[in-house]
Order: sequence, then C-alpha cells, then structure tokens
Amino acid sequence: MRTKILIGIYCTFLMFSCSESFEELNRNPNAITTDELIPPDLLVKGTMLANISLNMSHLQRISGMWSGQYRGEIALYLGLYNYDFSSEESNSGWGYLYNGILKQNREIGRYYNINGIDGKGILITAITRIIEAHAVGTATVIWGDIPYSEAVVETIEDPKFDSQVDVYRSLQILLDEAIVLLESDVIDDNLSEDIFFEGDKEKWKETAYTLKARYYLQTKQYDLAHEAAKKGISAHENTMKFTPLETRILGTENVLYRFMIGGRRGYMSADDTYCRNLLSTNEGNRNNAKTNEKARRNYLNAGASTGTGRTNIINGELTPMNLVSYQENLLILAETGARTVSFGEGLSQLNLVRAFLESENSFDLRFSSDEDDKIYQPYEEIDFEINGMENQDGIDKNRALLREIIEERYVTGFGTFIPWNDLRRLQNEPDITVPVPFNKSDISIHPQRFIISQNEFESNSNSPSGLSIFDPIPINQ
Repeated sequence: MRTKILIGIYCTFLMFSCSESFEELNRNPNAITTDELIPPDLLVKGTMLANISLNMSHLQRISGMWSGQYRGEIALYLGLYNYDFSSEESNSGWGYLYNGILKQNREIGRYYNINGIDGKGILITAITRIIEAHAVGTATVIWGDIPYSEAVVETIEDPKFDSQVDVYRSLQILLDEAIVLLESDVIDDNLSEDIFFEGDKEKWKETAYTLKARYYLQTKQYDLAHEAAKKGISAHENTMKFTPLETRILGTENVLYRFMIGGRRGYMSADDTYCRNLLSTNEGNRNNAKTNEKARRNYLNAGASTGTGRTNIINGELTPMNLVSYQENLLILAETGARTVSFGEGLSQLNLVRAFLESENSFDLRFSSDEDDKIYQPYEEIDFEINGMENQDGIDKNRALLREIIEERYVTGFGTFIPWNDLRRLQNEPDITVPVPFNKSDISIHPQRFIISQNEFESNSNSPSGLSIFDPIPINQ
C-alpha cells in the first residue's frame, strides 16, 4: 500500500472527475506532496470531498445497476451492468479512502500531537473521525475485509486485511470517541471549512448516531440499531448532504449530473429499470389508494433531462446529494422498531417518512402538475392485515409492514448504496426482500461484493486472492 499526503485544496478539482483519482495524482510528478506538517484547515475539506466521491461516484453507480436502479446502456457500463467487473474499477474508490481520507486524517492527528489542540482542533478531530467512520463503513460493506488497523502506517508496507467484524467494531468505537469529543465543554461550534454543517456540533453528533445505527443494521444487531437511531438525525435540515455550489464551477456540481453530461454521456440510464417500473402505474407498483408515486418517479428519472441549472431531477446540476439522511434514520427506526419493539412502533416511524415525503422538503417537483401526484397518506394497521391494501398475499401483518419499509428504503435510497446493501443483507428473508431481477438469465445470485483495487493487489502481498463478485461478504454469509 502506497500513500502520499495531498494538500486538501487539490481535492476540490479532483473529487468529481469521472476519469481521475488519487492514485492517478500519486503518479503525477507535478502533484504537491510534502513531509512538512500541514495545517488541518487545509486538509479537512479535502477529506470531506474524498468521502463524497467514494460514496457517490463510479462504484455507487455500479451498485445501482446491480440493484435495479440504473441500466448500463453502452461500452464499459453495459459490461458492468452484465456483471463484467475487474479490480481496476475499484482503483479510484480505494484511492479516495486511503489517500484522500485515512492518510489526511493521520496527518491531522500528527499536527495536533505536535502542536497541541484547541477548541477548533477538537471539532476538526471529531468531524474527521465521523468522516472516516462513514468512509470505512462504506468500504467494508462493499469490499468485505480491508486494511484498516495497519493502513497508512509508514513503517508497515504490507498492511494486514482486518476481518469485517473487527472493522465494524472499530467503527463503533471511533464514532463513540467522536461523540465524546463533540460533548466537550471547550469545543468550538463553528468551522468555515465544513461544507456540510459549518461546524454545528449537534448536527455532527446526530450524524454519528445515525451512522452507528446504520452499521448495527448492516450487522443485524437490530436492537442496538434502534437505540442508536433514537439519537440520530432528527430533522431534514440536519441531513448530511453534498450541496452543489450555485457558482456552477466545473467539479462542484451534482456528481450524477457531471457523469451524465460528460464524456460518458449515454452510458447509463434509468429507463425500464425495476425501480422505475415500481413507481409506475404497471401491475405490482407502489401506487394505491393512499399513495401516488408519479411525482417521485419523475424526479428519479435520471438522464431524462440534462438537469442543467436545476434541482428538480435527481441528476440536476444543483440537486443536493444525501449521504446520511433524516429519512434513512426514520427508516432504520421503522425497520428495527417493527423487528424489536412492536408493530405500532414500526408503523408510526413509517408514517413519519410518508409525512416527510408529502412535504415540500422531500424533493422538488419536476412538473407543476406533480403537485397533485405526490400523495403519501398515513397507513393504518388494517392496511397490513390479510387482504389489506399492503397484504394481498396474506402474510403475517408484521412481515407485510417490514416488506413495505424495506421497499421504501429501496426507493428512498436511490443514488446511494442502501438498495444494494439491503438486497444482500436480506437475501435470506425472501418474503420482505425487494425482488430485483437479475441482469443476466444465467445468474442465480446477485453480486455480493466488489473486488478490491488492482493497485492494492500489486502493492500489498497480504491481498486476498480467489474471490469473485458473487462471494458474500462475511456479515452476509
């Protein structure tokens, strides 16, 4: 594993490129590197941007194609859609994680170890721990075992691959440490370099709890997930999201917008996908006497418009992109409440999601007529009883409720890893899993993981061999 220090401002121009990565920067003899201490102010924004790219770029789009949300149409993306995946596809994401985040975070820590720490430093340290937990959590759920405890340690050239269970355990500890820092009496509550919350420690604290809930959910520790989510993101204003700059400078737009109008225009669409059909008026769709999904279907029709200057389509140039959201937290409460508390608890939390969807805060209307086609009336217990509108096949009412919650997660999670994560997590619960069809007729299991970076294979003798994309990650075995 080879890493270098990158001055944070360079990330602004690199993070949203479809063709460049930290690995490519590392091979550039003109890239700025240094052995000197770099002030954390210059690094923290770069780690945030790298985290956006890891969660919103190439690998996320592949996961979307593997979970019925996008279609690969031509060239590289047609092959990826048909499960033709090589380790080179992971190079950029791997670089964002290890060079863009972990290496920079270690430098921030080194700076404070040498120079001491003040209130601003405590805030930056807490934020970078949450960013790290977010990025590493994404990495382990898409790759499985990864280098972590020995990663970016100068004296270790070939870091070991930590078990996935150990990685998740470390992330819970890291998030707990961040929460303790955020509760410090001497911490600052303002940070101009913070592109998400401007240093608002309460919003960061809620984000940490939602991430804790996310990881407990992924590891099927549903009671712990419910407890964490109760302290998680409590309002839509507190959602951690990337908001494109209104200056519309190249590289600061919505990541999906940049991909769809760039050099790979036409490579991918949302046409005739399982997700799009689920929101249509076709048989088996989500519309019923209490639900009209037409407005959301129009909003999620990625690629139907260039989106230039717009926020009313998912690939709009200025459309914000959710990373850790209020609605995700509510849906964790809904699923884990239904599993561990009661039917009523799950239903109550689901109806909060539906109230949010019906509000003006959920998504912008693409057409003026969509105002009448955005209906999410609250569900009642009778709707999930046998022969109720959400239980025509006569399963247990609690399972019918869980099925609706998981389906809502599938649609709400469009543009994130949530749909693919759930498809794998719930594969042994077919009565509630979203029945996404396979992209090829000779496949009997959905892809379970990405293969680690080719760059890592070439530089780390501890890299695992013999794994395919159809081998389940440890937590799903």
